[in-house]
Amino acid sequence: MRKYVAMASAAVALCLAASNGAMADSRGYVIANWAPAMNNPDDTNCPQGKNAQAADIMTYSLKANGMPADQAAKLADPNTFSRAKFGQFAPMRGRKDGKEVLVYNHPLTAPDPHIHLDVSKEAFGFNMDGKVGPNDYTDPLTKEKGVDNAAARVFGCFDRTRGTLDNPPGNWSYRWSHYNEGNTWLMEISTPANKPLTFQNDDNVTVNFYRGMQLPLKNGSGYQKNVTYTIDPNRDLTKLTSFKGKISNGMFMADVTPEFRMIASSRIQPIFDFKQVRLRISMKPDGNIRGFMAGYLPIDMIYFPFGDYGVGAEYCGGMDVSGLYQALIQNADTDLDADPKTHRRTRISQTYQIEAVPAYLRRVSAAN
Repeated sequence: MRKYVAMASAAVALCLAASNGAMADSRGYVIANWAPAMNNPDDTNCPQGKNAQAADIMTYSLKANGMPADQAAKLADPNTFSRAKFGQFAPMRGRKDGKEVLVYNHPLTAPDPHIHLDVSKEAFGFNMDGKVGPNDYTDPLTKEKGVDNAAARVFGCFDRTRGTLDNPPGNWSYRWSHYNEGNTWLMEISTPANKPLTFQNDDNVTVNFYRGMQLPLKNGSGYQKNVTYTIDPNRDLTKLTSFKGKISNGMFMADVTPEFRMIASSRIQPIFDFKQVRLRISMKPDGNIRGFMAGYLPIDMIYFPFGDYGVGAEYCGGMDVSGLYQALIQNADTDLDADPKTHRRTRISQTYQIEAVPAYLRRVSAAN
């Protein structure tokens, strides 16, 4: 009897050894920050100055709709100006069919304030159209020319949306870390090859993004490392979330991927829907991940959180949301998904920076 038990144990050991040898090596991470990649170390990128704050937004909006200048100036007097007053006069500045409409829902119904645009020569991203044009950037890290990140030009002169690589836009980062409903994103880097993932050189690497089923665990310095998260088994959430590529000299560069889509939160952006997607990531000395994802995103989705905040975005954040929307349309740089009737472009290039910390990923079966 002992003979057969020993033979069975040896057979199981051989099967496990063979199985382990064929298994992919992988590393898991939780996304600690996902923010528009901005490069605004100083004010030289805004030679016309920053964009208008709330009092000026209300003043020029009222004047554009026919209010006498002295009356508009009186309403914006800094001694009496308030959020309540702004909320009373500014939101209904849109005009449609001769009637007042809420400008946050109808951003094209207000006169274009012609917001100030970023004029920098450098921005993070990728040359997505294979061309080098007068409005393109050079990436300060890779030195690639022809970088397409048109949204950075639109957001670069608003205090609320400016930032740098080490200090991403503060309000956005706050919302990412505080409004976590549906916002725990996980990332897995794996290789099917029969060798460990070294993050040095590997020609066959896959990066997958997932939704997590728990809120992130944090400590005093940010997201806690090496926490276990359960991958949401909903199969619809695992579509359009995979990248193939290779690691060269410590950097993963993905093949061009037709589309990437992830659900987030209404307080951040309901859906991130990239087309013609680029991704590169590298490991930092502390084991964390830093990366960039770029593609062409729907203008309506980029605009959503600003229109949703409405008075808050304009009064507290100093952002003319109507001007923002009109600038996004005017600077849209792809014919993907152009409106078939108006031929108006509906997508614009944008780059996001990714910060991630190591995590353990747990899989469960989908419910029947």
